[in-house]
Amino acid sequence: MGAGAVKGSRDAERLGAREGLYPRVLGVRFVLLPRTLRLLHGRSGRCVYRGEAEVERGHGLLSRVFARIVRLPKAYAGPVDVEIQAGPSGETWIRRFGKSTMRSRLAGRDGLVLERLGPMRFAFALEPIGEAPEAALARTVSAHTGDSITVSSAAVPAAAMGAPRSYGAEHGEGDGRDPGLSWRLMRVRAFGLPLPRGWFAGVRAREFEREGRYHFEVDAQLPVVGLLARYRGWLEVVE
Repeated sequence: MGAGAVKGSRDAERLGAREGLYPRVLGVRFVLLPRTLRLLHGRSGRCVYRGEAEVERGHGLLSRVFARIVRLPKAYAGPVDVEIQAGPSGETWIRRFGKSTMRSRLAGRDGLVLERLGPMRFAFALEPIGEAPEAALARTVSAHTGDSITVSSAAVPAAAMGAPRSYGAEHGEGDGRDPGLSWRLMRVRAFGLPLPRGWFAGVRAREFEREGRYHFEVDAQLPVVGLLARYRGWLEVVE
């Protein structure tokens, strides 16, 4: 193992990168995330967060069938509860939109986050986006030990990455560059069989911080079928 690899490993240990799905997948890039994302994704055990959400569903027959297969939530607007059970092997997310419950299982492999929704398996690459915090601009961060760690990669504006505009940006709710994470779909399986990634070009997701709150946006569309579901909202995340 080279000196650079050893240093990277030590930095990861200082940042707790061996603990938690997101710190493991992101490595030292985890410290570049906004505070609310670090809090939500850096905890272990069972945590429950509450906020508000809005869900829009497609109206076509095929859209309803596909949404049911993937177990997406029904149309809704109101309070949302998100329960996260985080352990060494991954995380279980239980989202409660009124009477609809959406459950998924997340794990990490080969630098990707794998999400299981019913019979579907999605693999995502997580990419920090938005304006980099001061620590990232300085390329150093302070670990819990008080040491200074040099960060080799920083968050970059979404436009510079060629990232798609978010649903909120397309509807005049910000420019889509709030600091956070973009989920880029890499591959899809259904009932264990691989599916063409091009079919899912309309699947977009991001999580970000705005005005001190954790926000999320998910947009799922398929060619011919159209909109499956689109949901967005915020959660209160405190120390």
